[in-house]
Amino acid sequence: MASVRSVFRVALCAAALFVLTVPVAHAGLLPGLLPGLLSPADTPATCDTTVTQPFARIDGDSSNYVLVPGGSFEAGTSGWTLGRGAAVVSGNEPWKVHGTKDSHSLYIPSGSSVTTPPMCFGTGDWHMRFFAASSSSSLSSLQVRVRVKSLLGILSILDGGTIRTGTAWQPTPKLALLLTNLTGLLTTDAVSFQFVPSDRASWRIDDVYLDPWKNG
Repeated sequence: MASVRSVFRVALCAAALFVLTVPVAHAGLLPGLLPGLLSPADTPATCDTTVTQPFARIDGDSSNYVLVPGGSFEAGTSGWTLGRGAAVVSGNEPWKVHGTKDSHSLYIPSGSSVTTPPMCFGTGDWHMRFFAASSSSSLSSLQVRVRVKSLLGILSILDGGTIRTGTAWQPTPKLALLLTNLTGLLTTDAVSFQFVPSDRASWRIDDVYLDPWKNG
């Protein structure tokens, strides 16, 4: 068993060394080497590098975050895939971390799901946070799934974590996206996130942020 663990550690180190020696992979080198294996819809046209610290004044989280494409829902849901009944509705998370004039959030009914557009994602990505509220007075569950397409077009769906909250808006804990760092070695440009209610409660989410660096 010890030898197996040693081999696993060596493999992880080798993978990390590969990423460090090929930093431009995050900018899209790998898809460029194998044209046609990823469709244009799977690859973001640009990578947003605008960072903020939206949770710093709420709970002291000083990590730098990038807003997920369309993650404030103020301009609709362009690029998002909405399941049955999911829609942008009036009502914003009360801290209004994205903008003081923001007034909308995303409604996800029970039995539905929503999926973000593909976005830039490298092996340094670690955390996701957003704001959420459910229709249940008791704690309800919202599952986050990570969807990754490899260079061969194979879709992997990983467990990104589960959020539990009641009717009051709350900032979520950090979702540590450790497993997606390994799949990021295959392609850094075809990662999206899916939000799925796990019980009969409906949900609202708002201001979805990704922490694109390992900084805490």
